[in-house]
Amino acid sequence: MSSQKKITVWYIAAFVLGAAVAFAVSQARVHGIVKDEQGRPLAGVKLTVTQPGNASYRNETVTDAKGSYAVTLLDATRTHTYRFEKDGFQSLEQSFKVPLESNERKDFELISLEAAKLGVGQAGRAVTAQDKAVLSFNEGAEAAQKGDLPAARARFTEALALDPALAAAWTALATIAFTEKDYAAAVTDAEKAVALQADDIRALRILAEGYAQLGETAKAEQYSARLLEVDPRAGAADLFNQGVQEYNAGNTGQALALFTQALASDATFAKAHYMLAMCHVGRGENAAAKEQFEKFLAMAPDDPDAATAREMLSYLK
Repeated sequence: MSSQKKITVWYIAAFVLGAAVAFAVSQARVHGIVKDEQGRPLAGVKLTVTQPGNASYRNETVTDAKGSYAVTLLDATRTHTYRFEKDGFQSLEQSFKVPLESNERKDFELISLEAAKLGVGQAGRAVTAQDKAVLSFNEGAEAAQKGDLPAARARFTEALALDPALAAAWTALATIAFTEKDYAAAVTDAEKAVALQADDIRALRILAEGYAQLGETAKAEQYSARLLEVDPRAGAADLFNQGVQEYNAGNTGQALALFTQALASDATFAKAHYMLAMCHVGRGENAAAKEQFEKFLAMAPDDPDAATAREMLSYLK
């Protein structure tokens, strides 16, 4: 009797479970992770699931912070279309069936618009370490433009870990360090940049001005001379900046010489005429000052210092 009861109970349980399975036999679940071309999970990707030929069916979800998504298919006997969308990325759409009652994992990759410009995603074109480095660098540049220097530094450092020969990333790190007045770090990174790209104007300027700030005059002059060779106008700007430092320090004679050199390198450098005039005023050389103020005003009548120049001229008459 006891045995009969056990058999009966088992039979009833099996019947109930069988009914449950039969009820869900046409269902399935699809889940996975959406990543970018660098393998990083993408949050906030919109997934829209539709059924071809069934306009009334629409299932939408969004990937979480880990890039994960999951959708339940009530009728897995049909083909479903999956469309992934996110700002800044190419949309991806695929149609496929999954086995009934399955818990199918499907991971997807979205190509960023920046990567697409490099040809990533085209037939036979896989993302390389150099591609990833450029993409990280671009993200760093965007962060720097927004004023987020910690994020920018992290991305530039990431880029160099992928491609140590990316000169632009060394220059970018040098620029951040220079902005933060960490001149020792700035010249260290800038040296690495010019070792890879000898005509890197920004790196050369950082080296010229950075070594000047560190009091290493010989190196500052060395890189200032190289900058003049590579780009006379950029070199003129560096000479001008050195001249301003000397002028502010009260070294009028040295400042005058530097402003004169700046004009010799770039005759269109209007501000150098203004600073030359100020040097001459400080030395009591009124005629020379008047001449330089007039040249400055002729070249840059709307410059912020134009009003001061006109006022000074009225005193020099």
